[in-house]
Amino acid sequence: MNTFNMIKDDEKIIKHYNEISIFEDLDEGCAHHDFQHVFNVSILVEKLLEDLKYDKDFIEEAKIAAILHDTGCLQGKDGHALRSYEYAKDYLEEKNIHLKNYDLVLEAIKIHSDGFDTNNIIALTLILSDKLDIKHTRVAKAGYNMVGMRQFLYIQDILVEIKNNILKVNFICDNAINKKELEEYYFIPKVFKAIKAFSNKLELDSIVLFNNEKWKAFENI
Repeated sequence: MNTFNMIKDDEKIIKHYNEISIFEDLDEGCAHHDFQHVFNVSILVEKLLEDLKYDKDFIEEAKIAAILHDTGCLQGKDGHALRSYEYAKDYLEEKNIHLKNYDLVLEAIKIHSDGFDTNNIIALTLILSDKLDIKHTRVAKAGYNMVGMRQFLYIQDILVEIKNNILKVNFICDNAINKKELEEYYFIPKVFKAIKAFSNKLELDSIVLFNNEKWKAFENI
């Protein structure tokens, strides 16, 4: 079993994210920061880094950053990135887990909320993957009626690939979506910023599609 799978399957980690899920339901959070979310992020991290031809050991450590990146949400979303960093640091020490890219992994967790200017490829990939997990499954109880967030319920899938030096992101949405409301929601510019930051740092062109057509809101930023 590789280190990522060991952490992913660790009862302590699963229990911790279950507690976060319960807390967010009671606290009426608008977006899930549960185990399913961090696992989704790890899958996209793997896909992006495989497309970029990184070796499997580097990818595994980037996935470890993904699976631990929201552990600090047990006390709420505010300040959670720093708490997640502290939890991950203590966890890796407790489990005697040694990583080749230890500093990059911990830094990625610490800055995953807004570290758009970093040169840390693990952090850039984590930030992008985290921001792109906004499909219908991400919406929590309070988000169902929140202006902007409620439009995530109509995002059926987000297809991402890097090919021929182009990062392509395609939002597949139900026709019932209110695109204008979605675009005016504060989080969408953060998604676009993450795409731009990742692309610029890795010298990629970027294309963002909305139901297979170029998304003008992205091109206008």
